[in-house]
Amino acid sequence: MSARRTAALRKVVRTVAAPDRGGATDRELLDRFVRENDQSAFETLVTRHTGMVLGVCRRALPKVQDAEDACQATFMVLARKAGAGHWQESVANWLYTTARKVARNARVAAERRARREETVAVPESVEPVDRMTGRELLAALDAALDGLPARYREPLVLCYLEGLTRDEAAYRLGVPLATLHTRIDRARKRLHEVLTKAGCALGAGLLALAASSPAGASPQRLVKSVLASVSGSAPAAVGELAKRAAMNGLFKTTVFALAVVGIGALCVGLVALGSTRAASEAPEPVSAPASANGAGAAAPPAEVNPAGKRVEVRGTVLGPDDKPVGGAKLFLRHWDGSRDRTVPAPQVAAGADGTFAFTMDDSEMGTLVATAPGHGLAWASLYFHPVPALTLHLTPDEPIRGRVMNLEGKPVAGVTVSVTGMFQPHKEKTLDRWLKSVRNPKDEEGVSVVPLYDYVSGFAGLLVPVTSDRDGKFEIRGLGRDRVAILRATGPAIATHELRAVTREVERFNDPLNNWGTIQGADPVVVAAPVPVTTGRVIDSASGKPIPGTVLHVEHLSQSLSATADKDGRFTLPGLPQGKPGLSVIVIPPGRAPYHPVREAVPDDATERAAFDVKLVRGIPATVKIIDKVTRKPVKSHIRYGVFPDDNPNVKAVPNVWHDREWSDAPDYIPRLSEFHIVVFPGKGLLAASAGWPQGGNYLSGVGVAAFEKYRHEGQLYGLVGATNIHVHEKHTFAAIDVPADAKEFHFTLELDPGLTMSGRLIDADGKPVVGAESFGLRNAPGDGNWAPPASDEKFAALALRDGEKRRVMFVHSERKLAGTAVVVGGAKEPVEVRMQPWGEATGRMVGADGKPVPGRIDLIYDVVRHPDLKLGSSPLCQPGSAGPEAGPDGRFRVTGLVPGLTYRWVASGWKHGEAVLPDTIAKSGQTIDLGDVVVRPKQP
Repeated sequence: MSARRTAALRKVVRTVAAPDRGGATDRELLDRFVRENDQSAFETLVTRHTGMVLGVCRRALPKVQDAEDACQATFMVLARKAGAGHWQESVANWLYTTARKVARNARVAAERRARREETVAVPESVEPVDRMTGRELLAALDAALDGLPARYREPLVLCYLEGLTRDEAAYRLGVPLATLHTRIDRARKRLHEVLTKAGCALGAGLLALAASSPAGASPQRLVKSVLASVSGSAPAAVGELAKRAAMNGLFKTTVFALAVVGIGALCVGLVALGSTRAASEAPEPVSAPASANGAGAAAPPAEVNPAGKRVEVRGTVLGPDDKPVGGAKLFLRHWDGSRDRTVPAPQVAAGADGTFAFTMDDSEMGTLVATAPGHGLAWASLYFHPVPALTLHLTPDEPIRGRVMNLEGKPVAGVTVSVTGMFQPHKEKTLDRWLKSVRNPKDEEGVSVVPLYDYVSGFAGLLVPVTSDRDGKFEIRGLGRDRVAILRATGPAIATHELRAVTREVERFNDPLNNWGTIQGADPVVVAAPVPVTTGRVIDSASGKPIPGTVLHVEHLSQSLSATADKDGRFTLPGLPQGKPGLSVIVIPPGRAPYHPVREAVPDDATERAAFDVKLVRGIPATVKIIDKVTRKPVKSHIRYGVFPDDNPNVKAVPNVWHDREWSDAPDYIPRLSEFHIVVFPGKGLLAASAGWPQGGNYLSGVGVAAFEKYRHEGQLYGLVGATNIHVHEKHTFAAIDVPADAKEFHFTLELDPGLTMSGRLIDADGKPVVGAESFGLRNAPGDGNWAPPASDEKFAALALRDGEKRRVMFVHSERKLAGTAVVVGGAKEPVEVRMQPWGEATGRMVGADGKPVPGRIDLIYDVVRHPDLKLGSSPLCQPGSAGPEAGPDGRFRVTGLVPGLTYRWVASGWKHGEAVLPDTIAKSGQTIDLGDVVVRPKQP
């Protein structure tokens, strides 16, 4: 999904919402609709929220018509429910959860209908594009959003799914802006925690992905259909969905019961998606002859920083019988700055006893893969440091033998089938429990699977793509038994199709938990739908000469599709569907070729697709370096270039310019470069840089942004051409540039300012040093609520402070059960001394509305109450390593690690029982706070 589309969607929604910003709230509009039968009031409500509701339905339903029906049914339910209960200021949250449930019902009905209509020749409906990877990621986000308490979900729905600014959202909710900021911070943190527990950190990119998920229809047209349905002219399908929602007790608020099946897989899929897209924007070097137009073949520059820290990797390769597999080959998959790459590991093979032990540069962290003759792949992540001892379990090879059929059920030859992703059981040898879990989600505890993705190189020869023969048959070996494979079928004249297959004999089944659609066994059938061939040339707009090596990436598809122009500039884009709104390609010039990247809409007409030529405009090559302002050493970073049209009319020469380069604007992606080669316009522009996590905590944020103050609103810079808005706090430094019109090249250096450092030390009650404490707040890390690991001595340093800036720092020593806090002030003359005291604790009993104990894990958020003049960091603040207390059979729980003297604010929710807000409490040294019975009740609309 493109960031440009996200911005466009938000602009549309904001345009629709803006006229009534100062008008009635949702609650007032509903009241007018009920009391006065004011149809215009309800129309205003529908106009406000149709885009969001339709987006929710489209993410759950592959067919546009099904999604539109579910959208209309959602508003019919709202109209029927309008006179009942007490509504909040905004109904966005209610509409979101209701749309999820209605769409779920519609999906079940559609699957049943598909099964009834199923034929032997064509065993599944052909909607490959909308049902695959991007939809899975969005399903994971929607599931996590569903699990949030309403007060935290609603700000995210308004700001990310409806595209409102934070001040607009605060107005809609009737809360102070500061309160909204707090809720959004907490909500993002809770999403982070849910997904991290399954092996992945959530980034803001996934929320943006939801905002840009395809709607597939014009909200204005759909508004009229919704109003007609509400007035009594509903199509039969819409009325049935609304009726079913009521019959299923939709209005009884259900509570978070998020099964973790596949969530880890989906989260890491986000990382893979990021890597894939990043690869799209920093293409592999392409050999091409030099030409008069300067179309070069150079690769993006290698990192100029010295090698990073060495990481130790050790473990064992075992076979199906748990015996060592001596000589198993080892490969390392990692991001090299331009793409995912598979290379032999530093130790190319396991020893005779199956063991391995080697060190690697931390910049090469990725995935370790093991192979052996007669076995399938096994893998383990190296993303977490220190890397624990690894066990790679190989399984016997279980080939996939499938068929490719056309819409008439006849075999199709010459179709390439490749593996773009695989899943293996998490901590188990077989998929038995996972299969039971996805088939019977109500009866079985969720079981996760671990992914391995490769959308670019086909696993670099580890799994070779195959071609269907004249009988449409194909066979893929090397996956191994008890794996779930993502298969992709491609051909110039067929729609690219993806499906999932289990490498064992199983009956096909639907996976409702992950929205993976139909999963087949080891004999899958791929249905090949015909499409017109999309081909053309990439040429210089002035000379008409070809630009070889240009990479074209298709966007607005859930799959990663791309093509590279050959020596004559020619390309063929595989399997693009027709009738896909907004289908376009991002065109990236090769290496340092001096052309502006652009976005081109893909024509739907077959004749135009056969001559889809792309013309690129030359710009001025620029070299941008990022250094530390004090040490003058290079810093690995992300950068961002952009142009405001009012400041630089030269941008009009390339109206379709594309400046949303993921390598430069994704805080969750790990920076690899400190020197970038980009193409700029003559005249004024913006450059910005951020060091990313974790180095970003060492530098001040927003330095130099004052130069763009007229474009700033609510912490963002608006109005860049061909790019999304920039969040000021996510960039460390901004600079205004002015490129001479006659420049042959341009050079610029961005400096990251480390600001001021305040030192201090930790002591106990006797004045003795306290060594080994975990810390919070020592770094300038907006949005990072993580505690730093135990320190090696009693000394600490609070980094990246401005002169006079106040920041609270906190410390917890888990072994000695000590805690302490202090306020550091930038520029203070004296070091800070923190006296560590016995920490505070809290206990209580989780009970349901019936007074009975609620056992199991508790999602208990506790946050330090903030002061308006004090920078604290992100929230919630939990004891280091804590993921929420565990309630026993009697519902009792205990929270440790509270910092004495701080006021804590609590929100609790049971696994299946709703939420409760507790009174604020002040932690006291060595004392336990009794929170009493924490009663969680379903939240009413």
